[in-house]
Amino acid sequence: TATGATLGLDWTRDPLWRAASRVEWRRSADLPDTTLDERFTTTLWTGLLARKIDRDWTLLARQHLLHTDYRSRGDVQQSRSQLGLAWRDTDTNRGNALARLEWKHESDASNEAVGTLKSRALVAALSAEAHPSRPWWLSGRLAGKWQRDRFEGGVDSSFRAQWASARLVWDLGKRWDLGLGGAV
Repeated sequence: TATGATLGLDWTRDPLWRAASRVEWRRSADLPDTTLDERFTTTLWTGLLARKIDRDWTLLARQHLLHTDYRSRGDVQQSRSQLGLAWRDTDTNRGNALARLEWKHESDASNEAVGTLKSRALVAALSAEAHPSRPWWLSGRLAGKWQRDRFEGGVDSSFRAQWASARLVWDLGKRWDLGLGGAV
């Protein structure tokens, strides 16, 4: 059995600004036939802010906070902050791009036997598309991630990863296209 409620607001009065926020709350009852009290309450808050800089450029920001409060054990928390810059060629519609920076933090203390698990990550990403002529499309993606984790028993670990991909598409008509892609 669960009970939930949500409230959201969206502001779009000014053509250069957009803001949105949403709060969600949920309470779940105990599960029958379990030894532990499985009741929990979850609260999620998301916020968005967008500012049009000019006809082609937009600055974007988003926040996501999630908190789960378990009745008989530790809490789980998640935070994701994103900052982005978007470009779209509004005059000819021949290209667009999105650059994004994201900071993620997670903490899970819901299992006392393993201790508090933590994860922190920074992700940077860039995606772009070009449409130089009617039948041709070119897209590319670059991303990097730097992460630090704390696992069971307080064991710390870190890693980094990079990704690059590209795709070339030739549009043969309404129903067919030919594509070549690669990623590393």
